[in-house]
Formats: sequence, structure tokens, C-alpha cells
Amino acid sequence: MAKKPPRTSVGTDRQAKIDAAAKANQVGPNKILIGAVVVIVAIIAVVAGVIVADQSTKSKAAPKDGGTSVPTAAGEMGAGFVANEDATLVAGAPTLDIYEDFRCPACHQAYGVFHDTVSELANEGKIKLVYHFKTIIDSHGGNESLQAANAAICAADAGKFNEYHDAVLGSIVAANGQQPPWGPEFYTQSAAHVGISGDALTTFNQCVADGSYEGYVRSVEERSARDGINATPQYFLNGELVDFQTVNTGELMAEAIEKATGN
Repeated sequence: MAKKPPRTSVGTDRQAKIDAAAKANQVGPNKILIGAVVVIVAIIAVVAGVIVADQSTKSKAAPKDGGTSVPTAAGEMGAGFVANEDATLVAGAPTLDIYEDFRCPACHQAYGVFHDTVSELANEGKIKLVYHFKTIIDSHGGNESLQAANAAICAADAGKFNEYHDAVLGSIVAANGQQPPWGPEFYTQSAAHVGISGDALTTFNQCVADGSYEGYVRSVEERSARDGINATPQYFLNGELVDFQTVNTGELMAEAIEKATGN
């Protein structure tokens, strides 16, 4: 059986680094400008105001208080979600913490640039991959960031978190950033697309309807906000904020991870 990696926690040193990074950020998602030249894609993080999703995607349902379930990949309220908890980590494998909001356009762009590299290294146990689901955009209208994060964790109960997460964000990247029709029907279709079916799909739909993990998602937002994370996307490698102005391709991300290995 693969050895599960230890849970993440924000230590004193990492907190100091986060506090320092937070001073340079305003509340809201980072705008990331992506430009492709042959095979090189540049990604530049610029602090800006919150980008609110199209009005047509806003939920008409009143927000629920949310369930109190805690995903096994997190272990406790407020903790990050370990996406490769069953991987056997190589000696000295660094931790990559990703703070993202499902509705954040800059997060979609960052995903398009870094995902292939990050996914491969996570599968190989060369990084411990931890997601922290933010809901910043919901504070400016709608509750789809909360619902989408809850649905992704519901997919984890069926053993399909990574597939579901990749299907949702990958479809947005493929659509040149167009927001999907967020809602129960979209979540069900996405789950079915990645192979969740039968009783597992019924359980998934109930988890989505109940908002089973919405309390957990709120706790992640609250803890990360206290830690000074008030913009998305933000990537931390062993507690160090990744500078998208210098680490702006998958290849450069791989190099940064290699340098952090063993440290």
C-alpha cells in the first residue's frame, strides 16, 4: 500500500513568507496575461480587482450553511486538500500548495500553463500537491465557487477528484476561458464524463445537493484569508511564493520544483 504523505500545516517560517507576500497583493484574483510564442507561454501575475463571472452563470438558489463533512484528503477543517495522498513521495519531495478559485479566470490560465507538469510530477511522487479552494469571487456575486469546490470534493468520494478537477478546468481552458453553466446539471455531466456512474453518481448528486463539504470549503477560505491569501491564483513551493514573472512555463516550474527537492 502506498504511504500517505503527512498533512500540511502553515508553520512559523511559512507564515512569515505568506505575510510578506500578502503585502504586495490586493483583495481579489490575480490577472494573469498569457501569451504563446511557438512553445513558450508567458504568464504574468498582476494584482487587480475581482473578476465577476457572467450574470447568466449566477446561482438562483439561496446559499446553504453547508455540511460539516471533512474530506479524508484534508483531515481537518481549514486544511488543504492533498490531491495525491496515495502517492509514494520520493525523498525530499517538496510541497506545492495551490490556492485557486474555480471561477477565477487567472486560475484557469495558470492551470493551462502549469497543469501538465504539476500533474505528472504529482503522479510520480515528486511533489506533494495540495489544493486550497478559495471563494473570493462569491463575495462579489453568486455562490458557484463554493458549489464547484464542494462538487469536486464529492467526486473525490468516488475516487475521481483529479479526473473531475481536470475535466472542469480543462474544459474552460479549451473554451478559451468561457465560464461553463455552473450548477447541478453541469456537475452531474462532469461527473459522468469522468466515469462516475450508477450508485456512485447517485451518491455524488446527493453530496452536491446537500452541500456536504461546503462547511469545509468555507473553513479553507477563512483560514487562508487569515494567513494573508486574498488573491488567486497563488502557488507556494515549500512555503515560498512562486513568482509568475520568472516561473512562467511548465519547464520553469519543473526546474523550480527540482531545485526545491530536498530543501
